[in-house]
Amino acid sequence: MTSEGKIQKNTLRNVLKPIDEIMSYRHERLLKRFTVDYNTSSEEAERCFEALKQFLIVCAIKPGYKVTSDSIDRMWHTFLLFTKDYKSFCEDNLGMFINHEPFETAFPNAYIETRAFAQNFFEHIDEYFWNLNAKADCSSGCGE
Repeated sequence: MTSEGKIQKNTLRNVLKPIDEIMSYRHERLLKRFTVDYNTSSEEAERCFEALKQFLIVCAIKPGYKVTSDSIDRMWHTFLLFTKDYKSFCEDNLGMFINHEPFETAFPNAYIETRAFAQNFFEHIDEYFWNLNAKADCSSGCGE
């Protein structure tokens, strides 16, 4: 980002499909599994999946370490259970596979930077899932 907080487009990577099309991706079995595993409502699962798709888009377009909140990370873990679908989602939409990586060293500022980038890029993020105070230890994410 520049000093004015604008995204420098020339430093970003491209994704294969338009952002709106990626964000419209649905996976009913994933949502159902998440509601059962985490005892949440369907609405909460939908909102969390929207936040995960935002995070994965950020991972695809922005080089460097990206860290997500615990709640989005739980949805990511659930998506990873559907390995073939996750792989297809990444490759067909983002143009690359997004690895889930545990970090041995915490990156406390990486979550704040990831969140700020997502907020700037998407203009709207769900504050419940992108909580400003989330992920104090910053121990997992992607390092593409």
